[in-house]
Amino acid sequence: MSSERLSSIISLLLLFSMVLAPLEVSADNPESEIYTLSGYIYTADGQLANSTSIKVDSMASVWSQDGYYEYSGITPGEHTVRAYFMNDGHTVAYRSMFFSSDMELDWYVGHNWITAEVFDGNGQPAQSSPMTTVKLVETAESHTLDDGRTEFGPYTTGDYYTMRAYYGDIDHSTQYVHFKLESGSSAQPSLNDFDFHHGLNSVYGFIIDSLDVPVSGATVSNGNNSVTTNSDGFYLLQNLEVGSTQNLTYHIDGVEILEPVNLSISSGENWLNQTSIVDVEFPHNVSFVTQMQTTTMSPLAIEWDGGDYTDYYSLYIGEISEENLAYRGFSESFMYTPTASGTIEFNIVANNSNGSNENAQPLLIIVLPHSSSDQLWSAGMSWDYALLHTPEYHQNKTYTAIGTEIITDAFDRDRETFLLRVSDENYEEGEKAYRWVDTTSLLSVKTYWVDAPSESSYFQEGQLGWDFTNQDGEAHLFSTNPPTSLHFNRTNIIGVPGHPNGYDDTMNTISIEENVEITTAAGVFDTTYITIVDQNDGVKSWELWYNSTVRNYVKIIDRLPGSHSDMVEYELTGYNLPTTPQFTTEQGNLAVNDYSIEWAEFEGASEYQLVENGELIYEGPLTSFDIENQLDGDYLYQLNAVMDIGYILQGDQIELSVFYIQLPPVVTTTTQSLGAGQSLELSWESVENAAWYSVTVQDADGMTTEVYNGTESTIILKDLDSGQNRIRVHVGLEDGKISEKSPSIFITVDEDVILTPVSIFFAGVILLILIITANWGRRG
Repeated sequence: MSSERLSSIISLLLLFSMVLAPLEVSADNPESEIYTLSGYIYTADGQLANSTSIKVDSMASVWSQDGYYEYSGITPGEHTVRAYFMNDGHTVAYRSMFFSSDMELDWYVGHNWITAEVFDGNGQPAQSSPMTTVKLVETAESHTLDDGRTEFGPYTTGDYYTMRAYYGDIDHSTQYVHFKLESGSSAQPSLNDFDFHHGLNSVYGFIIDSLDVPVSGATVSNGNNSVTTNSDGFYLLQNLEVGSTQNLTYHIDGVEILEPVNLSISSGENWLNQTSIVDVEFPHNVSFVTQMQTTTMSPLAIEWDGGDYTDYYSLYIGEISEENLAYRGFSESFMYTPTASGTIEFNIVANNSNGSNENAQPLLIIVLPHSSSDQLWSAGMSWDYALLHTPEYHQNKTYTAIGTEIITDAFDRDRETFLLRVSDENYEEGEKAYRWVDTTSLLSVKTYWVDAPSESSYFQEGQLGWDFTNQDGEAHLFSTNPPTSLHFNRTNIIGVPGHPNGYDDTMNTISIEENVEITTAAGVFDTTYITIVDQNDGVKSWELWYNSTVRNYVKIIDRLPGSHSDMVEYELTGYNLPTTPQFTTEQGNLAVNDYSIEWAEFEGASEYQLVENGELIYEGPLTSFDIENQLDGDYLYQLNAVMDIGYILQGDQIELSVFYIQLPPVVTTTTQSLGAGQSLELSWESVENAAWYSVTVQDADGMTTEVYNGTESTIILKDLDSGQNRIRVHVGLEDGKISEKSPSIFITVDEDVILTPVSIFFAGVILLILIITANWGRRG
């Protein structure tokens, strides 16, 4: 073999080895592996559960569909897995899992697992051996270890269990824990995960008082580690060295309730129940009355309820420390005014001379920031008014903000406006009204109303202009340098036959008075009182009372209302400045099966959830979701916001009734005349999911005949009867629905005009001669 050939072979082998090297490293690298967790979700009685959120560590959650879930992208190693049963009691279950392959896990509402890891005397995972086992005493289940790990369950949370580790490969010693099975939380996800170390053991028991009442909140300590008794008076002190003597003390807020106990730690169970004979009158439990909620940057009353033997309360914003003290005193409420947006934790403590009683469950308040655009209103806000018209008649209306829009006012200026949907309890089906309100003055720039189609085609539209000025020129109504004069202009278009349109143009003076108290059906309000007086006749054209908490006028007297009334008085009866996500889609009846569900952007939300009849159909950052080919029926939609902190905030609900009405096909052939013997191509626009089309012809005698039934959207009509023929098309869908017949086209066949090929030829020759003659005439 030549040296050149040998050199070429060696080079190829080296190149081949370089190509394979990355593949070998990748195959041996477990970090490149990802696994999937899947399974079913069940209620406590074994039925498939509703939509449930599954989350691994801090990764994005997935939602079950028809009781089944599948979670991908899990790396090897230990992870915390959480199930959130949103539609089955809003409960959770947290557990630890070790992944080295794809795994299956079924969840049950109100149940959880017990997990354990066993270590030898050197701190290494215990060897898998039939001689080293972990046993759940109450069920007599005994498991060997898999890489030092095992698990039991799922079992009902709230029950007590005993777990025993048996070191059969070492010295046949045992280690016990007794515990209450918990659901877990984001702060304590591993409450049911236990580590067993050879050579260590636990002490546990219940503490009661002389009346057999559990002593909760007592601190049990060996000087190095401390635990607190739960509501049942139970404590568990773990990882104590076997053979050591532990000096256990028992206190509540520094008051000794039991004599110290010296206990020698041995293999096996170390129960230590205690009865306290010390009658210390500690403050009874204190708990928040105010529930977790979202609120705006406005004052909020924090309320709580205490018990006997309480001398005073201490309210803390954040952790319990003197620098976080917000209130100390005898009251059971505190008015808190947020200074910044975000999630705020409150803790309440009841105190007396013997000690204190801390509320174990803090109160979370989510303070929403102002709208990102710093606007006064946001979509979803609504105000209810009672309207009194003169001549006298009453109306109750709700104005709901659904968006913003740039509108040209009566002075031909572009104005930024809030778009309001107007609702009236007496509106008929299809009757609608909207109002566009200036974002600075909160006064209407445009109004629109259209009657229900079943009643009439009447409508009314108004275009308004408000030109506020002071000595410096244009001025905003609520500025620090308010206006003193107003040029008002309005044109009302009355879409009623015979009804004249309306027009107003006035010059006015303005006076503004602060801190005017007024009482309405919605309450007593401190307001800014605005009076607008017509310079021509001295009449108060408008009186307005504005309140900053309501963010709107709580009362309006309009003496220049437009048509049909001499005066309209608006009085606030209620308002909603929502602290939960809101739909902008209006509930009602739909005659279409393709529609969109829309909602307002909610500050602080990272994602939204749209639930249809209990089933999650969308989760993501968008503020709308398209639904196609919906079946007839009633649909209840629930909107939730997934907040940045991971909390799921339930929001608005709307109900839509869908009864799909298929429109008839659109016929593209037009009305025309034919001669006897002529044929005609009839065509129409195709319809999605059409099963068949039907074409009918009604002749001059009124007899109707179906001339076509098939799936094509075009046919050739021939042999039509003389006279006028009425042609209509309708369609049947695959789901059984049938449309009405299309609007008619008319084909008139004239028997006196018989067009044959020969006659057509001679007619063409005659036409050509006439054209030539006309041209020669023009040249002459």
